[in-house]
Amino acid sequence: MATPLLRTKLYIPPVWPDPSTGLGRRLVSRPRLVERLNEGLHLGRKLTLLSAPAGFGKTTLLSEWLGQLERPRSWLSLDEGDNDLPRFLSYLLAAFQQVDDEIGQAAGHLLETPQLPPIEALLVELINDVASQPSSFALVLDDYHTITELPVHEAVGFLLERQPPQMHLVIASRQDPPLPLSRLRGRGQVTEIRQRDLRFTLEEATTFLNQSMGLNLETSEVASLGAHTEGWIAGLQMAALALQSRIADGGTDSVRRFVDSFSGRHHFILDYLTDEVLAHQPAPIYRFLLRTSVLERMCESLCNALLDIDDGAQPPPSNIQYPISTIQSSRQVLEHLAHANLFLVPLDDERKWYRYHRLFAELLRARLQEAAPDLAPELHLRAATWYDQNALPVEAVHHALAIPDFDLAAEAIERAILQVITWSSVTVAMFLEWLKALPDDVVGARPRLRLFASRVLYLTGRREETVRILQELEASLHDDSASPDAGSLLGSVFADRASYAAVRGDVRQAVEFAHRALTYVPEDDAMMRMRVSAVLGLAHFRVGNVSEAGREFSRAIAAARTAGLGFAAVNLVCSLAEVQIVQGQLGQALQTCGQAMDMAVVDGVRTAVAGLAGLELAKILYERNDLPTAERHVSESLDLLGRSGTTDSFGLGHALLARIRQARGDDGGALAAIQRAVQIAQGFGIARISTLIAAHRARIWLAQGKLELAARWARDYGRLGEAEYLREFEDLTLARVRLAQDKPTEALTLLDALLSPVEVAGRLGPAIEIQALRALALQALDDSNRALDALERALRLAEPEGYARVFMDAGEPMAHLLRQAARRGIAPTYVGQLLAALGAGKAGQAEVDMSPLVEPLSDREMEVLELLAEGLSNAEIGQRLFIALPTVKSHTRNIYGKLGVHSRKEAVVRARALGILPS
Repeated sequence: MATPLLRTKLYIPPVWPDPSTGLGRRLVSRPRLVERLNEGLHLGRKLTLLSAPAGFGKTTLLSEWLGQLERPRSWLSLDEGDNDLPRFLSYLLAAFQQVDDEIGQAAGHLLETPQLPPIEALLVELINDVASQPSSFALVLDDYHTITELPVHEAVGFLLERQPPQMHLVIASRQDPPLPLSRLRGRGQVTEIRQRDLRFTLEEATTFLNQSMGLNLETSEVASLGAHTEGWIAGLQMAALALQSRIADGGTDSVRRFVDSFSGRHHFILDYLTDEVLAHQPAPIYRFLLRTSVLERMCESLCNALLDIDDGAQPPPSNIQYPISTIQSSRQVLEHLAHANLFLVPLDDERKWYRYHRLFAELLRARLQEAAPDLAPELHLRAATWYDQNALPVEAVHHALAIPDFDLAAEAIERAILQVITWSSVTVAMFLEWLKALPDDVVGARPRLRLFASRVLYLTGRREETVRILQELEASLHDDSASPDAGSLLGSVFADRASYAAVRGDVRQAVEFAHRALTYVPEDDAMMRMRVSAVLGLAHFRVGNVSEAGREFSRAIAAARTAGLGFAAVNLVCSLAEVQIVQGQLGQALQTCGQAMDMAVVDGVRTAVAGLAGLELAKILYERNDLPTAERHVSESLDLLGRSGTTDSFGLGHALLARIRQARGDDGGALAAIQRAVQIAQGFGIARISTLIAAHRARIWLAQGKLELAARWARDYGRLGEAEYLREFEDLTLARVRLAQDKPTEALTLLDALLSPVEVAGRLGPAIEIQALRALALQALDDSNRALDALERALRLAEPEGYARVFMDAGEPMAHLLRQAARRGIAPTYVGQLLAALGAGKAGQAEVDMSPLVEPLSDREMEVLELLAEGLSNAEIGQRLFIALPTVKSHTRNIYGKLGVHSRKEAVVRARALGILPS
C-alpha cells in the first residue's frame, strides 16, 4: 500500500506577506545572521546547526536565508512520525529530489523492498548520486528535535560523515542532536548559531513590535520587553498580541501598566502571555481555537465538521474585520487568524490547508483539557468521521486511536485496508504501528484485521508468523462457520495461502489451496474468482503447462472485467503476455502488451502498472534485437514502478536491463544492473527468485568471458535438489556454461532431456533456444549434418516471429553455423538478416531490428503513414485524404500497433528500417 508523501513537509515556510491576500508573517530582516549562514556555506563546511529553544525564530531565519540563496535548496520539516526509519528515508529522498529528481532513484528502489536492506548500502547509493551533482546545494532539516530514535540519528550521521562537497546540511533543533559535533568542530566543519545569537537585538525588537505588529512603543518600552523576554521572539510576539488587545480595550495607559508589570523568565511567561492572548479573543474565536486544536492540519470543511457549521452556508466577504462576534464559516476564522498572525501556518500556496504553530497547538490542547476534558474524544471522533468520508483513511485512523476507542480504531483500520490498494515499505510500517496500538483481544476478535495483519507480516519477511496466523484463522473460522463472513474469509485465507505457495514454487500446494478457496467463493463473487484463477494460472505456468495457464489468466481477466476491475486486470494481461512469449508467439504477445498499456492509462495518465506492461514489451523488443527501444522501455518502466512504490517483478526487470546493456556492449552497465537485481531478489528472501536471478547473472558473466565465475555458479546450481516448479531458464543457462567449458556431450545430454517436454507442452520459445544450443553442441562434436538439422528446426520456428537474440547471443560459433546454413539454402532471407545483424554488432554499428510486422498495413494505412513521414498533422492528413479527423486518429493507432511503436517519429523510423518506406 502506498500512501502519498505529504508534500507540505517539503515546502519552505513563507515569511513575506502574499501580495494577493496580504496573509503571512512580516519578516524582520536579520542580515547579521544571514551572513553567518552564508559564511558556513562559502567556507565549504559540512554542517550548519541552529540549536535553540522553541520560539527563537530558527525556521523564519532559514526561510529568509533560502529566499536570498542563489543555488538549489531543499527543505524537510520533521515530526514524530519520522522516527520510523523507512518513512524518514522516504521523505529524505523526496527532499533531495526537490534539487534534482534523479538523486536517490537507486536508493528509492532499495527502500521499496519489504525487508529494508542494510542502511549503509542505501545511503551509499544516495551519496554517490549527490557526488555526481554538477552544482552545490543546501538541504535543511527543520524541527530535528522531534527525532528520538537511534537508527535515524545513525543514518544522518553516516550521511554527514561521508557528505560530498556539493552538499551543505543545515539542521534546526531545540536541542543538540546526537551527531559527531565535537569531531566536526575540531575539523572546522560546522557553523553553530545558538540561542544567544538568535535573540532579538533592540533594533530588531523595535522593528518587530512597531512595524510588523503595528505598536507605537517608546524605545524604553521596547527595551523593557526585550529585557524581560531576553530577546525571545515568541515571547515578544505573544506580548505584542496581548498589547494589541489592551490598546483596543484601554488605550496607552493600559500599555504602560502592562509593560511595567511584565516580568519573569520566559519559560514561565509562556502560559501568562497565552492567557493574555486567549483571554482577549471573542468567545467564538476562543471556541474555534480550542475545538480545532486536536487537528494536525485543518481546512474549512474539516473545521466546520468540528464546530457544527453547515458546509452549505454562504461565507462572508474575505476582508474580515476584528473582532468577530459570530462565526458563519470556518474560512472566515482561518482568514482572520492568518491576518492577526495568531500562530497559523499556511501549508499550501492556495491557502486551503493550515496548521497551528506546534507550541501554540500544545497550549490550546492543554486549555481544552482543562476547560472540557470530555470534549477531546468527541472532537477526534468527528475528525475521524470527516477523514473517513473524504477518503483519507490514514488520518481517520490517527484520530480514532487518539480517542482512544479501540473498537472504532479497528473499524477505521479495516476501512483503510479496503481503500488503500498499493504497497510500499513506509505504509507497511505504518500499519504495523496501528496494529501494535490495538490490544490483542481487539485484533483477535476481528478475522479480517488478522488476515490483513498476516499480509503485512508477509511483506516484511515474517513469513512464519504469516503462516501461523493463517492457520489459526482457518481453524477459528471453521469453528465459527455460522458467522455470515466466515465463508468469504476462509476463501480469502486459502487464496492467500495459494498465492504465497505459487510464489515460492510449491505448485501442488498452491493448486490445492486454490481449489479449496473456490469451495467458499460464491459464483457471483467475481473478484475472488479473479484471484483464484490468477493463482491457478501462476501455478500452471510454474510447471510449464502454458496452455492451461493461458486459459486461467483469461478467466481471471474476464472475471476482473465482470467485477468492474479492468484496471486491476493489467497485471493479469501482462501474465498472459508472458505465457504467449513462452509459447513463442511474440507477435501475439506484442498485441497483448499493447492492450495492457491501454488499460493502464487512467484519465490520460500512465499509471504505475504500465511499467509491468513495459517490461513485457521490452522482452519482445530485446529478442527481436531492437535494443535501443527495449532499453528505453525498461528504463521508463523501472522509473515508473519505482516512483510509485511498486516492485519490478522481484528484480527481473533489472535482470532484463542487464541483458540488454550487455547486448549493446555496455559491460559496466550490465554488471551494475544485474547486481541491483541480485539485491532486490535477496531482499525478498524467496529461494526460487534468488536462483533465477543468479542464472541471469551467470549469463552476464558468460557474455563477459568470466568463465570461472559462471562455472562456480554451475557448481552451486548443481547442488540444488529437485523442485516442483520448472527451472528451464536455469537449465538452459547450465547448458550454455557447459558449452563454454568445452563440454558439448554434457550440454547435449541436458538439452536432449529438455527438448521433448518443451515440444509436447507447446513451449516453442524455449524450444527455439534448445535447438539452437543443440546445434552448437553437435557442431562442437563435429556432427555438422545433425547440427544443421537442429539449426534448421530452430530457424523454422523462429523466423515467423522475428527471433534474433537467441542466435546472436551465441556469437561467432553461431555465425559460423549460419554461414553453413546459408550455403545450404536454409531460410536464406532470414539467415541473411541474422548474419547482417551479427556483423553489425561485431562492427559496433547500429543494431539491426529483426521484427516483422504483426499484421500488414492496409492501403489506407500506408497512405496515412506516407503523409506522417511528410510531417503533416492529423487535420492536414484528413484534408488530403478526405477523411474525418477521428478516422485519421484510428488509422494512426492501427499503424502504431502494427509497427509496435508509440509515436509518429518511431513509426517513420521503424517503417524505413523494415523497408516499408524509402530511406
